[in-house]
Amino acid sequence: MAVGKRAWGIQIALLFVTLARANASAGRNFPTEWRKISEIRTLRPVNETTLEILEAMQENVHKIQVIVNKRRISIYLNDQEVYEKSGRVGAAARTHSGVHVVALHPLRGHVMLARQFLTHQPAEHRNLAACLDSLMPGNILIAAAVPDAVMFLGPDAVARLEEMGASRIRYLARHETWVMVAHTPVRAPTPPRYRYPVLQPNVTVPAKPLGRVWGESVAVRSLEREGTSAFVDFGAFVPKFPAAQCDWHQEETLKDQRAFCDRYDGYFRLCKCQDPLTPALRHSAEKIEIREVIPLAMLTAVKPFNFYRQLLNVLETPGAAQTPILVLVDGFQREIISLTKLFGLDVLVHRPQGEKGSSTLLNMHFRFSVHNVFNFFPGAKKAIILEDDLLLSPDFLSFFQQTAWLLDEDPTIASVNAFSINSFPEVASDPTVLRRVELVPQFGWLVRREWAEEVYEAWVPERETADWDWWLFKEVPRKQRDTLVPEVSRVIHAGSSGAHVTGYAQENTFNHMVYNEDPYVTLENLEDLTKERYEYLIRQEILRAVTLTLTSSPCDGPMLPEEQPGPFKLFVEIETKNDEYESFYVMQACLRAYPEEAREVFRGVLRYNLQGRLLYVVGCPLSPYCSMFSDGYRFLRPSPWLVDSASQASREWQTRNYPPYFVERRRPVSPEEEFRMENLIYFYRKGKGADRKSA
Repeated sequence: MAVGKRAWGIQIALLFVTLARANASAGRNFPTEWRKISEIRTLRPVNETTLEILEAMQENVHKIQVIVNKRRISIYLNDQEVYEKSGRVGAAARTHSGVHVVALHPLRGHVMLARQFLTHQPAEHRNLAACLDSLMPGNILIAAAVPDAVMFLGPDAVARLEEMGASRIRYLARHETWVMVAHTPVRAPTPPRYRYPVLQPNVTVPAKPLGRVWGESVAVRSLEREGTSAFVDFGAFVPKFPAAQCDWHQEETLKDQRAFCDRYDGYFRLCKCQDPLTPALRHSAEKIEIREVIPLAMLTAVKPFNFYRQLLNVLETPGAAQTPILVLVDGFQREIISLTKLFGLDVLVHRPQGEKGSSTLLNMHFRFSVHNVFNFFPGAKKAIILEDDLLLSPDFLSFFQQTAWLLDEDPTIASVNAFSINSFPEVASDPTVLRRVELVPQFGWLVRREWAEEVYEAWVPERETADWDWWLFKEVPRKQRDTLVPEVSRVIHAGSSGAHVTGYAQENTFNHMVYNEDPYVTLENLEDLTKERYEYLIRQEILRAVTLTLTSSPCDGPMLPEEQPGPFKLFVEIETKNDEYESFYVMQACLRAYPEEAREVFRGVLRYNLQGRLLYVVGCPLSPYCSMFSDGYRFLRPSPWLVDSASQASREWQTRNYPPYFVERRRPVSPEEEFRMENLIYFYRKGKGADRKSA
C-alpha cells in the first residue's frame, strides 16, 4: 500500500512540475514552440505528510489517460474507461481511423459528447469543424488524431483545433498520432455550419490559440520505414471547475433545458448564456398557406448532431408552427428523446431490428415509421417522410402544400420527392418546375395513406440485405405509377461516412448540387403533371424540338447550337432500362449530371435544362417517342473509348476542387532529411499511387 501511495505521489509531483511549466506557456497563449521535458530520474523521498497533501489534491483534479495503438483508442477518467473505439487500420469499416472528440463535464467528469470523424475521407472535416464550433466554453475537451486522421483533415478543422490550443496538429503527418486535453475557450460565436457546400477558408497560418491546454502529445513516425507511429499512452491531470452559469438557469420554465445542457455538449445555440434558443422556437416560424394538414415524420437513430441541426432547420422553416411533427427514433436514444421533449414534440421509439451496421436496421426503421406516422395521426391522408441527414430549403413545407392535391387528383402519382438526383447547376436551374420520373421515394418525400398501407406488406423482409427503396423499385409492382421531382431540389444531403453515402460521395457528388433558397417560390403548371396531359405535352415538346446529330464526343464542349432557343432532342441507342450500351451514362457524365447512372427517366427519356435551354435525350428503341427522327439518323452508341473518356471527364470534374490536404511530412527538417522525405513523398504519391489516386 505504501509503495502504491509513493508511486501515486510521484505522479502527482510530476504533474505539478509539468503544469507549472505548461501553465506558464498557456498564459502566453500556448506558443507553438515544441519542447520536450526531460524525464526526471531522481526524486526526493516523499514522506507521509506529503502523501496526505497529494491525496487531498486528487479530490480537486480529474485524472485523464488516453491510450492509442494500432487497433484501439481508450480514454480513462480516474481509472474508469469512458470511451473506446477499436478496429483494424485499413479494414473496410476503419473504426479506428480519424479524429475522436470527447467532451467531459468540468466538475463531475461525465461524458457530454463523444464523436468520431473519419477524416481519411473528404467532407468529414466540415463536420469536425462544426462540432468544435458547437462546444460550450469551460468543458474538458479530449481530442485525438489516430492513424489515417490527416488524409483529408481540412484547414477549417485544423484552425478550430488550433483555437482550442493545439500546437502540433498542423504539422501532423499521415500515420502519426496526436492527443490533446484542454478546456474549451470562450470565443466569438460563428454562424452555424448547417449549409452545404461550405467554401474552403484560406487558412495558411496557425489560428490564435484560445483554449487552456493541460497536455498535448504527438508520436512521430520514422521516415526510414513504412508503418504507423509508436503507440501513445498519455496522461494529464485537469483541475475541477464548476460548469458555466447563465442568468437564464434561474428561470423555472427553462429548468429542463438547463438540465439538458448540464448533461450534454454540442448544443451551443441551445445552451449559450446570451440569447439561447428556447422551446418557443416551436411556434415561431413564419406562417404559410395551409391547404391540408400534413404531418411530418422525422426519422433518426444514433446521430444526435444530425437530428439536432435538422430539428432547428425544420422549426425555423416557414410553416413549421402549423405542421404536426412526429419524431421516430430507432432504439431508446436518451439524448435525442430528451432534446425532442424540450420542444414539446411527440416521439415514438422503435425497437431496433437487425444487426449493428446492417441494412436491415435502416429498412425496418423505415417500415416502422412509414406505417406508424399514419397510426399516430389517424385523420391524416398524407405524410412527409424525412431522414435526419438532410437539410431543407426554406420553402420545403410550402412545396408539399402546393403539390399534395396531385396525389388525390392522379392515382398514378405514387409520391412527391423534395430531392432530384440531377439537381446540378449545369443541368438544373428553374425552381418552379416539376417533372414525372419512374422512381421510388427518396430523400424527403410525400405519400398517401393508401400507398403506405400497400407497401407495408410488400416491404423488404428482414432476411433480405437489399435496401428498402431498391427493393420497392425492383420487386414490388410499380403499377405504372410515377414520382414527381423538382428540377431544383428542396433538400440537400449533408451527411458523410454514413451507411450509404461515404465522405467521397458527399464531397464529389452531393456538395456540388444546388437547392432552392427562395422561400416564396410558386410552382408552375402543376395541372400539366397528371399522366395523360404530361405524356401528351412531352410528346409535343419532343416533336417540335430541334434534332441534334453528334459529330464528336458530348464531353468535348457545348452540344447545343448557338443562338437557338430550343428545345433540342438527341437520340441514343438503348434496348432496355439496364442501359446496356451505357448511352445514358455517357450523357449524364458529359453533361455533369448525376455521375453514377441515369435514374430520373420518363418513358425512356432524360430531360436536361442547359442554362435555360431544354435538351431531351431519347433512348431507342426503349422509348415510345423513338419515331420522331428522320431517315438516315445516326444513333449514338458509345464505344468503349467514349465510355472511358466520359468516366475520366466525370472524375476530373468531381474532384476539381480537392484541396491538397495530404502532406506526407510537414515539420521542419534538415536538408539531408528533406531529401529523404521528398523521395518518400514521391514513393507514396507516385510509386504506389494509392494516396491521391484513390481520392
